[in-house]
Amino acid sequence: MPARLGHLRLNVADLDRMAQFYCDALGLSVRERATDEESHYAFLTDTQPIPGGAQDGMHHRLVLRQSREASGEPLAESTRLDHFAWEVDSEAELLAFVERLREMGCETDLQEAQIAWQCYFHDPEGNKLEVYTDRRKRPGGNPLWQGQQENLTLKRLREAGG
Repeated sequence: MPARLGHLRLNVADLDRMAQFYCDALGLSVRERATDEESHYAFLTDTQPIPGGAQDGMHHRLVLRQSREASGEPLAESTRLDHFAWEVDSEAELLAFVERLREMGCETDLQEAQIAWQCYFHDPEGNKLEVYTDRRKRPGGNPLWQGQQENLTLKRLREAGG
């Protein structure tokens, strides 16, 4: 059985600001906050049932960690992830995310990668995120990426997500 992504941990400079962003942008909620000797944490989750498991979702899908010594200034790029991705079920859901992100003032970069339609954006500290919908089994989709990617127009996304 292949491994599935359990959670991601992101080092942040401003825990409250970042938790609020992920709640507003992705619809996550803070399940728990904790502090240890070195750091403050926020554990964020969605409410998606776990196949064969808890009906109220995972304890956390994203952990935000702020060092007790954080200055509030964005962290050096070498201490952050390249990007992480969140999947939605349809073009309509992707369109809803794009519209919400734009209302929040986020710049979005829409891409078509044959296997998925993607929206790339950055959080307030410059971390790159992706929201995508799998298109491998939809008209025009391919089973493999094969390095092909091109711009996706908002018009095309609106037509598909209608």
